[in-house]
Amino acid sequence: MRKGFACTGLVSFLLAPCWRVLFLFFALTQVQGEVLGQRTDLKRLRGGKYIELPFELENDFIIIDVLLDNLLPLRFIIDTGAENTVLLDKKMTDLLNVDYRRTFKVRGADVEADLTAYLATGIDMRLANVLLARNRSVLVLEENYFNFEQIIGSNIHGILGADFLMRFIVEFDYGRRVVILHEPSEFRRSNRHVEVPSVFIRNRAYLEVPLAVADARPTTRRLLVDSGAGLTLLMHTFADSTAQAEDLPVLTVPTRIANGLGGSLEGSVGRARSLRLAGKELSGVVTYFQPLDTVGLDFLNDREGIIGNRILKRFNVVVDYINYRVYLRPEGKGWKKKFRYDRSGMSLLAGGTNLRTYNVASIVPGSPASRAGLQVGDRIVAVNGVSSTFLSLANVLHKLEGKPGRKIKIKYLRGKDYTTVVFRLENLI
Repeated sequence: MRKGFACTGLVSFLLAPCWRVLFLFFALTQVQGEVLGQRTDLKRLRGGKYIELPFELENDFIIIDVLLDNLLPLRFIIDTGAENTVLLDKKMTDLLNVDYRRTFKVRGADVEADLTAYLATGIDMRLANVLLARNRSVLVLEENYFNFEQIIGSNIHGILGADFLMRFIVEFDYGRRVVILHEPSEFRRSNRHVEVPSVFIRNRAYLEVPLAVADARPTTRRLLVDSGAGLTLLMHTFADSTAQAEDLPVLTVPTRIANGLGGSLEGSVGRARSLRLAGKELSGVVTYFQPLDTVGLDFLNDREGIIGNRILKRFNVVVDYINYRVYLRPEGKGWKKKFRYDRSGMSLLAGGTNLRTYNVASIVPGSPASRAGLQVGDRIVAVNGVSSTFLSLANVLHKLEGKPGRKIKIKYLRGKDYTTVVFRLENLI
């Protein structure tokens, strides 16, 4: 594996943590001791042997309610791929008059933009009204550089990272929509949980699993377990690697992979032949390919990609931060479902007061949407006769992932003119 500069990105209407890699490299390495060494008090607000944090799965992101300093109701993503807890906009903590201990300059995804972040201390966080975490240290961005709401279609204010999770054995029960925090002495895994070979680096779990991309023969790849990514699989590629070029799928389409700190990244998407997890073989896995420049940075920890929630949710996932192990248990027959992907050729971003305004963010050349005349910047007003005000972003994207041949009727606004077009979905990858 060759190391390189770049981030894993916010994927047009999915998510990979683009900002995260650079943010960690330029800032978190400097505050690791301060943040992870913080003194915290955890108080259970309900009884029981373990703590259950109910969550919503929105557009394949794990979102929980957080009350900040008993005043501000916020919504956080639970993110195993982030080392630290992050608040996305300093306006939130300014309202609370918190103490900022340090200021950092962080480099954006375009390698040129200098952005600002702060270390705030003494923060109390009430999680899902079942757990009170006192005296937290969190990283605070000067402003909301990421606009998560555009990608998810829902308001997001922060990220709960491994600095919070690491004292527990953490179970992700996607079926029941709960994250379970087990005390190490109380946890007993089921006989159906399968241990997956893994390594832990700075409290992040990396699976080492067989993956076949273009070649039918699988090879072992190191993949970050990333509950903060609403995608299936993302692989890093290198322009000067002939072997990697031969490992790309025959059928791929260009896509905007990243909207991150100070810039964006382009890449492609196709399907990997197979991925083997916990004794099960997943086939036709939708896979994003992110090109990296090989400048020798080490912060990727020799990883070759990430596994996101669209794969993880097919399993009950246990991350044992204490003993450095990962266990997966297949969930019924759901693990074998076919992986869906957009069949229209357009990606959307949410906006407006209620995040029910959808604008075209990108168009795949030659796709059904392209042939119908849709363009970047068009505002989607209705889908199949239903006003966009009655549809969530996830609803719209689900319709665009429908069966090949299904008719899609789109009404859109361009300038002051309304236009209605009809096209049929087709396989793009």
